Amino acid sequence: MRAIYIICEGQTEEEFVNGILRPYFNRHQIYDVRPILMSTSKGHKGGDIKYDRLKFNIDRLLMREPDILVSTFIDFFRLKSDFPKFESALQKQNKIERVDFLERALADAINDPRFIPYIQLHEFEGLLFAAKDGFEFLPDLKQTNLNKLLLAVDEKENPEELNDGALTALSKRLEQLIPGFDKNKPFYGGIITEINTIEAILERCLRFKSWVEILIEKVKA
Repeated sequence: MRAIYIICEGQTEEEFVNGILRPYFNRHQIYDVRPILMSTSKGHKGGDIKYDRLKFNIDRLLMREPDILVSTFIDFFRLKSDFPKFESALQKQNKIERVDFLERALADAINDPRFIPYIQLHEFEGLLFAAKDGFEFLPDLKQTNLNKLLLAVDEKENPEELNDGALTALSKRLEQLIPGFDKNKPFYGGIITEINTIEAILERCLRFKSWVEILIEKVKA
């Protein structure tokens, strides 16, 4: 395979692929890595991903270029109920098993070995809590806010599993604790993950690590 195309949920994920993932893949001699911010409605890209629109974009990429891998980088948090076997997935109490189940259902629905689905548990922002360095680097944070962020880093062994409640989701916490985060998520997401380093993310975020390793293995097969 000559390239990896990653369909991203939004600009934050797009920035992460460009700034963090692509350089990491380059170190593995994989040089063509492209984030695809798909159109979700007329004049708009990213967010509010519906299954039929996602499938259309996946199928189009796979038909257009035979020598590529196509993947997804979307959040389980607020995932639309039109995804394959979504209701069956919700019956699983273990949230990792739930997302694994949804990924398998998505792979079965697309039915192409060049498609490697990935759904982030619970949302992209979990990756930002892989280390404390990125939060400590940010200027002008109130000490009380910084302390809450640093405590969250240690809250779970795998930060991907941090709380996904409607009011306590990581995106909500970050908006409340970091001034301006809500208005410039791609910038803050990029700078925090860059300071933390991809190595820290891979060490602690195990589902994410597995996805990255699968892409490297498949593209070199």
